[in-house]
Amino acid sequence: MKKPVLEEKKKRVKSAFTKFFEEISKSPRVPGDPRALESQYFGSGAAGPRLRNFYSRRVFNVKPETSADQLITAHGYRVESHTVLTSDGYMITLHRVIPESGKIYKRVVLIHHGLLGSAEDWLFLGKDKALPYLLADTGYDVWLINARGNRYSKMHTNKSKDRTDFWDFSFHEMGVYDLPAVIKYVSEITNKAEINFVGHSMGGTALLVLLSILPEYNFLLRSAILLAPLVFMYHVKGPIRLLTDFYSRNGRSSLNFLGQTDFLPDGVFPEQIMERYCKGEERLCLNPLLLLANGGRELVNDEILEYILSHTPAGGSVKTIIHYVQLVRSGYFHMYDYGASNNMRKYGNSSAPFYDLTKVTVPLAFFSSPADWLSTMSDVQTLMPMLQDVNVHHVVKANEFGHLDFLWSEDAPDLVYSFVISILDQILPKQDEFFKQ
Repeated sequence: MKKPVLEEKKKRVKSAFTKFFEEISKSPRVPGDPRALESQYFGSGAAGPRLRNFYSRRVFNVKPETSADQLITAHGYRVESHTVLTSDGYMITLHRVIPESGKIYKRVVLIHHGLLGSAEDWLFLGKDKALPYLLADTGYDVWLINARGNRYSKMHTNKSKDRTDFWDFSFHEMGVYDLPAVIKYVSEITNKAEINFVGHSMGGTALLVLLSILPEYNFLLRSAILLAPLVFMYHVKGPIRLLTDFYSRNGRSSLNFLGQTDFLPDGVFPEQIMERYCKGEERLCLNPLLLLANGGRELVNDEILEYILSHTPAGGSVKTIIHYVQLVRSGYFHMYDYGASNNMRKYGNSSAPFYDLTKVTVPLAFFSSPADWLSTMSDVQTLMPMLQDVNVHHVVKANEFGHLDFLWSEDAPDLVYSFVISILDQILPKQDEFFKQ
């Protein structure tokens, strides 16, 4: 049952944001004193300088509900949207970022978002800062993936998203079904160019699932760069640790508050979890992704706050979260655990099988941060020796550079993306040959 007080708080915050932005959008500039508007809709002092900074700078000049295609266009790039059909019937949406010049060099980069995310997550920093734009400007053919279950990939050939069986997937199916279909499609469209992969968080999980089960895909990839990958998770902190404790004591039923199909359909964690782990303002902790990843701690970049709150989380299955909870509990990287009897029927063994990481042979680079709650340094260091070809481990040694800062920190271009591009440039020297769109 919903907590009346919490539900009222959520409605108030949502309504206030909507009214505030509608008032701002009536004029190309902020009408009057932004502090007066802030006080009118949020109450005196409630929003603080962060919202004032965001609305006074007006760096995006587009509404927060803008789609990925619209964001890319607003930032001065051309965009193509592609739909890829997986072998199990899901329709995966891809966004291709094209410089205004129309030149697309034959250096392909496939970029995968993280947990509960979408392609939009990579775009919020804007022109000259967001990784897809930096790559496109440097001469890469950039493709952004939307995994099954997020707002861009909720279609199926014969299953409605309102059906329970539509949501019967975790990151395992993303690796086994989504990525093979996407890699084959992009390879065909780009004349079978070798593909480079960049994945954040769950994107890294899905890739390692793919390469451990279907190792032939190692030969379709030139390299893989994993930012804060979620693989071994024994040392995680924050709400997911508490969810693991619930699960360990009482099993799947103890997590029914997460929903039965899509994750948190009511859009907010229970109040007791927020009160225990919230490290920032209430309006940030009301966002499940921000609370899960860093306790709602204030993000570095003020300008994109409203976009983050409006676009995240982008959707995902409860089964994905539970699969991660199982990894936290066990300390290993294994397939979904259905329980002894069901495992026997599905796997022929009472235990869920481990993913065979010795089959991963693609050249790899890792990025991690000591301040990351979810992809901890200890767990990344457990993972790397199990892989055959780890060439780089770049540690971001900035204070409080957490899991989501790989996407949204104003320092990410210098601390992370410049090194990502440098690694890719060493692997793939710039070519003069390009496709003209």
